[in-house]
Amino acid sequence: MREFSVKIKMREKAMVFISFALLFLLLFIPLWQIGVNHSLEMKIMESEYSLSELEEEERRIRLSFAEREAFLSEEAVLSSIDERMRESNNF
Repeated sequence: MREFSVKIKMREKAMVFISFALLFLLLFIPLWQIGVNHSLEMKIMESEYSLSELEEEERRIRLSFAEREAFLSEEAVLSSIDERMRESNNF
């Protein structure tokens, strides 16, 4: 039997290496973009959730202020009624 030997020149080796490197980049770049897009989508969803929580907290605070203001105005009305009742009883 005869042995089959192939001598590959340095230039051919470089071309094969460059071809594999480009193939790797062509496959890697879209996967990398998918990963980055997914990460950004997750951040957007997290921000939207935080925003909705903040809006809910703002509604609760506004409601609390409104209830407190209603309570104070009701107290002011009741105290003025009491005061007038006292004034009318003094006469």
